[in-house]
Amino acid sequence: MENKDLTGIQILGLSVAMLAPSGAMAFNTAGAVQNAGMTAPLSFLLAGIGILFVGFSFVQLGRVIPGEGSAYAYNSKALGERMGFISGWLLILTYVTFAFSSSAIVGNFLNVFLEHFGIRLPVPLYVIGVLLVGGFLSHFGIEFSTRLALILEAFAVGALSVLTVIILLKGGMHGLSGKPFNPKNGSMSGIGSGMIFAMMSFAGFEGAATITHRAKNYKKAITVAIIGSVVFGMFFYFIVSYTEIMGYGLNNIAAMKNSAAPLNFLATHYVGKAMAIFIDFASVTSYFACYFGALNSGAFMLKAIADRGYLGSWIAKTSGKKNTPTHALDTITVLALIFWAVIGIGMKVNAGDYYNYLGTIGTIALLLVYVLVNVGVIFYFKRDNKKKIMRHLIAPIIGILVMIFPIYSNLWPIPSWPMNIFPYIVLVWLILGFFMKRKSKA
Repeated sequence: MENKDLTGIQILGLSVAMLAPSGAMAFNTAGAVQNAGMTAPLSFLLAGIGILFVGFSFVQLGRVIPGEGSAYAYNSKALGERMGFISGWLLILTYVTFAFSSSAIVGNFLNVFLEHFGIRLPVPLYVIGVLLVGGFLSHFGIEFSTRLALILEAFAVGALSVLTVIILLKGGMHGLSGKPFNPKNGSMSGIGSGMIFAMMSFAGFEGAATITHRAKNYKKAITVAIIGSVVFGMFFYFIVSYTEIMGYGLNNIAAMKNSAAPLNFLATHYVGKAMAIFIDFASVTSYFACYFGALNSGAFMLKAIADRGYLGSWIAKTSGKKNTPTHALDTITVLALIFWAVIGIGMKVNAGDYYNYLGTIGTIALLLVYVLVNVGVIFYFKRDNKKKIMRHLIAPIIGILVMIFPIYSNLWPIPSWPMNIFPYIVLVWLILGFFMKRKSKA
């Protein structure tokens, strides 16, 4: 019998950790600004509103289908076993690639942080260290993992919040302005393109759905975790992206577009080197929390699918009083080490590109899951659609429509190499899922 001793705050912590809000603001704001210009905060706000509709769908299904497996459990009931499995199969690809990619960016930021103290080692060694330490810590159980992820992300958010307040109090580079809030100072196509980077910042908000079955009050837990993480992310991203733009100044927006480390520049300029060191360490903790969250979410998805007769019973084995899925955790860790050895070290792909490449693959798969969950709500509650038309019909349709744009944008115009092959990698994974046989019934 599984333990049901997780609190709502712990489950919320996993979803917030998967967002890696501080890390997202260190990486994704510049990309949003490249497309939306000064109106990038609107891209984050609109993306958050759109993602909120997807979040509502996860909550609607999660409150009535509390089984292990997140989208797999939901859509098995809503759309049938095969489409439920496909939903879970895609989520496995998402969480595994997120674990791979975020471990690499932890190593990258760890290198930046330690260089402040004159410590210089090859980044690949840092990545290997991150994977080994994370794999070891994951064996302490999901309660420990959620607490650690929450503490790490709280520290990172706190550090960035301090910098944000300082920049706003100093009035930015040339004074605060309301121009970024006016769509006329950009274009709708630019704001829409900026939403791609904004949506990447929300990817993983549903991670808590993989463990809500272990909550004391799963209905309350999934509502707080899913809706809470999206609302928090929406306002955090909106305020911080605006602050970053004001920090650079509207007349210096080009410098922000081309910056590889906008937060490092802002911390140094407005406070000094000590704050830059602090922010760099916060980036390490933020992405480690993201990696740790993805590792655990991926392991619980593997366990859920194995429990229902796929992939073999070995992967579903648990250990200890906390029923920790150690075999699944170790499988992801070993695969991460192999992928990094082959791609990161063997093919000499740097940590930043490794993060972008694998993260893009995971995001494409995740967007498809979001569409499937919204479709699941429509079919599962079809008898209630007339009574609760907003909740069970209009909201999921809006969620589907919001997802179409970033999916289309990953297909057309055709991206350059190697980004152009990533949709086909997801397609191959999807096809494999349709041919995956169920060996036994749960």
